[in-house]
Order: sequence, then structure tokens, then C-alpha cells
Amino acid sequence: MQTPSRQDRRKSRTREALIGAAEALFAARGPDAVSVDEIVARADTAKGSFYNHFADKDALAREIARSVRGEIEREVGAVNAGIADPAARVARALCVFSKFARQHPDRIRAISHFHSGATDPAAPLNTGVRRDVTTGIESGRFSAALPDAAILLVIGTVQASFHRAILAGEAAMRRTTPAMAALLLRGLGLKTTEAESVAQSASDAVFGAKGRTP
Repeated sequence: MQTPSRQDRRKSRTREALIGAAEALFAARGPDAVSVDEIVARADTAKGSFYNHFADKDALAREIARSVRGEIEREVGAVNAGIADPAARVARALCVFSKFARQHPDRIRAISHFHSGATDPAAPLNTGVRRDVTTGIESGRFSAALPDAAILLVIGTVQASFHRAILAGEAAMRRTTPAMAALLLRGLGLKTTEAESVAQSASDAVFGAKGRTP
């Protein structure tokens, strides 16, 4: 593999600086209240450099959303590797989103302002949840007359969970997340005892059993 040139490394650093600056500013005030001038000033780079990397502020915002969502999806994929049960997969995904939000609150705040399509069941970014919900319904694991309604239930619960994770303390987040996962699974048709068992196992897989709080 060819070693990146000095110019390529400089371009990469500039791009990373612009993304980091935009994430911080978007998280604090939202993208509509942030100008390109503010982004380049925080990144300590020239305004012309911005347009070498991004067509406009919206393009930068989309790149941030794509990057953050991609990172979360990779973590979800890792924790769900080898897991076939749709209920366990959905519960583990919720736990991963909560954990990520707790660890990276500014990144979640930044993308929450411009996460276009987040509540569209057919949106590409919802491919994973759509697949798991559809599999769950077709296998009889979930009971839902309308698949789109079930997908929206998952999306809404996940969004509420990661926003709560940002605001709550670590201990509160670890108590709330499996409880929300259990309620979600009950909404999808699992009986209470099983929903609570699957949710707790998912929490243990993501947070670790030692992280349980009384």
C-alpha cells in the first residue's frame, strides 16, 4: 500500500479539523446558527480550504451524520455478530446507541440537528432495524400488524434512549436502558418475563454484567 504523501496527510488533517470544529459548533447551537466562517476559524484553517473539501455547510453536515451513524452501526454489527434472534439484536442495538451517546454526547447532539430521514422506515440509514423487525415479524418472534409501525416504535425508543443517556448519569443510564429495551420488546410482542430477560442479557453484553446497578 502506497504511503500517503505530505500533502495528502495535510489535507486529511485539515478535513478532520473542519469536521471536529463543525461537530462542536453544531452540538452547541445547531447547524442553522453556525456559519462557515465560524467553522474555519475554530478549525484554524483558511476559508478556501473548506471549499476544497466540502461543497457547502450542508455537505459537511451530511458527512458528519454519515460518519457518526457509520461508527455506531459498526459497533452494533460487532455486538450482534453471531446473534440470530431479532429480539436480542434489537435490544443490543438500543444498548449500543445509549452507550455511544453517553461516551460521545457532542457527536450525538451534532447529528440530532440534521439527521434527515431518521423517522422514515424506508430510509437507507434504517436498513438494519428494518431487516431485524421484518425478520422478527416473519418468524413470529414479533407481533405487529404494520411493519412500519413496529420500525417506528424501535426508532422512537432508540432516539429517546440515547437522548436520555446524554442527560443521565452513568448509573442512571445503565438502569434505564435495559428497562427501556424490555418495554420495547413487550411492545413488539414478547411476554414480560422474556422481554426483561432478553433486555438484561443485551445490557450485560454491551455494558458488562459487572456494570449492573441495584
